[in-house]
Amino acid sequence: GNDGTKASGAHVYATRDGGETFTHRGTVVARERWFDEHMLLPKSNGDLEMYIRTTYGVGKAVSHDGGFTFDPDTDSGFGGPNSRFYIGRLSSGNILLVNHHNFQKRDHLTAMISRDEGKTFEGFLMIDERRDVSYPDVKEQNGHIYIIYDRERGAQYRPDRDYTTSAREILCAKVTEADIFAGKLITPTSRLQTIVSKLTPRAYSNDERFDT
Repeated sequence: GNDGTKASGAHVYATRDGGETFTHRGTVVARERWFDEHMLLPKSNGDLEMYIRTTYGVGKAVSHDGGFTFDPDTDSGFGGPNSRFYIGRLSSGNILLVNHHNFQKRDHLTAMISRDEGKTFEGFLMIDERRDVSYPDVKEQNGHIYIIYDRERGAQYRPDRDYTTSAREILCAKVTEADIFAGKLITPTSRLQTIVSKLTPRAYSNDERFDT
C-alpha cells in the first residue's frame, strides 16, 4: 500500500513502545504483486518471512535482519486465486495457513498446519467450499481457533447490479488444531460456517452505496 510518505509496496513497520509509535524498516516490491495484503512470520531460526498476495498466488521474501532488508522474492508454492490469505504461528508453535486449496476461483477455503516451519502442510480442513469466500483472518483463544471470512461480499457499487442476490455475509469457523489435523470436525464444540453478520434487504433500500 501507499501511506503517503513511502513508495507503493509491502512495508514493514516496528514498535518498541507497545504500539504508541511505529518506525519504518523495509519494503518489498514483489514481482506480480497485486494488493499489498502481506503478512509477516517470524521463523525459529531468526529470519522474518513476508508473504505477499500476487497474481499467481502467494509470493515470499525473507529478511535476515528483522525486516530492514529482504532477499529477492520467490514463489512460496502456496498457490491461490489472487486473493487474501492468512499465515501465522499458533500457541503450540505450529504454523497455520488458511488459503484456497484445490480451488477454481475464490472457493474451497481451507485450513492447514505445518509442524516443520512451513516446509510441508497437513490436515486440510475445509472451512467453506462455496464460491466467493475470501479474506480470512484468525484469532486463537482458549484452545480454539476462530477463522473469520466473508462470502459474496460484492464489489464496488454499480446501479445496474441487484445486490439482494448476494449473500454479503461475514462468517466464523470455530475449530481446534485436532480438527485441522483430522481434516474434519472431531471436537464437539467446533462449528463451521456460522454467520455473524449479514446485510438484510433493508440495507439495500434508498439506492444506498456500499464500499468494497
